[in-house]
Amino acid sequence: MSKENESDWPILVISLQDAAERRAMVSKQLEALGLSFQFFDAIDGRSGLPAAYESQVDRPGTELYFGRPMSDGEYACALSHLAVYRKIIEEKLPGAIVLEDDAILGSAFALFLTERGYEHAPLIQLDHLNARVRRMGATTIGIESCTLWRLHSNAFLATGYAINQQAASFILEQALPLRSPADWPCDLRPLGPYCTVPRLVDHPTAEQVASSLGGRRNTLTKRQKRNLKYGRKYLASRYWKKKWIKLITRRLS
Repeated sequence: MSKENESDWPILVISLQDAAERRAMVSKQLEALGLSFQFFDAIDGRSGLPAAYESQVDRPGTELYFGRPMSDGEYACALSHLAVYRKIIEEKLPGAIVLEDDAILGSAFALFLTERGYEHAPLIQLDHLNARVRRMGATTIGIESCTLWRLHSNAFLATGYAINQQAASFILEQALPLRSPADWPCDLRPLGPYCTVPRLVDHPTAEQVASSLGGRRNTLTKRQKRNLKYGRKYLASRYWKKKWIKLITRRLS
């Protein structure tokens, strides 16, 4: 296998042990780029969150902090990402490129690794949704593979990102007991996170691939939206916070 695209940060792919088809698809992409990687076995929450992890979640606090209950699958996914951060710290790794097993790698993904783009910030989202940056004075870093934009607030998606040891430690300290999903379990602003434009990693649409999280998560989200109807949303502080953020920022994705 070619080593010309290798970085000194490992590529860790979070995947359920029995996700053979997904593992094959992401393996094919990484091998085609000549990149070494490791699978990281995800915590399986499809039949309920394993009892060993129950002490790490705060179910009553989740609805207060996140605005709705989370499914066991969502808790398991978030805890799997936290387990990766624990690995980074325990093994004294400088950082890691973290992918979920449904990641679709863009044409500049390998170049980002070759030019060590991951060293420019503690956390860089390679895939993102609702990424917002300041309308005026946004900080950018231009590199060959992409432009890095400093995020004003948390952006959705954890399909692919670069995280260093400092950021891994910070999130672990802030995230437990768990009250929100993998993207992200705490406020990332103290880290100064960035995102890439264009996105270097993509993800399938819900129609393209079945998700082990999808059904239950969608039900809970719809219930949350129903509860915010008929004026009740105007009483929630998070509604007005979002309004203010939209005024002072612009959306990249």
